[in-house]
Amino acid sequence: MGMTAMPFTRPERAQCPVDFTGFDCGEQQINDWLKHHANASNKNGSAALYLSYDHETNELAGVYTLSSTTVARDETYAPWMRRNSPILVPAALLGQLAVANHFQHRGLAKALIRDAVDRTLQLSLTIGIRALVVDPLNSNLTMFYDSLGFEGFNGETRMYFRMPNYPRTL
Repeated sequence: MGMTAMPFTRPERAQCPVDFTGFDCGEQQINDWLKHHANASNKNGSAALYLSYDHETNELAGVYTLSSTTVARDETYAPWMRRNSPILVPAALLGQLAVANHFQHRGLAKALIRDAVDRTLQLSLTIGIRALVVDPLNSNLTMFYDSLGFEGFNGETRMYFRMPNYPRTL
């Protein structure tokens, strides 16, 4: 069985305001953030907004944000993150990851995460970034990120993916 082409565009940074009125990923908290904060965050530089569209209909299919964050060195026992690190370890945050309901379970979430990992890896080769961090909304998402090679911080729901490694199953 051959590989079929991904039916979605490669995520690109939003260059102008995006209308999220018809977008629904099934998580009200994320839908609300996208409708009320995504454009301002993208414009003011606090979070870079990346968009992927359906090839056939050009409908917005998926979105994620990347921003800078830090991890307190004391939050982790991972030796690679503690050794020779500042008190606040530089990292990237994979923020609002969302796939529209009718595009879910088609591989787009994994593709968006892979894109975020690739972009973070490129950044880590230029500036100091030790990990890509995520804050899963629920245990299902925690298991999903775990299956991709993300690891948990001690006693927290927050997870990280070590740079410059790649996720095992992407």
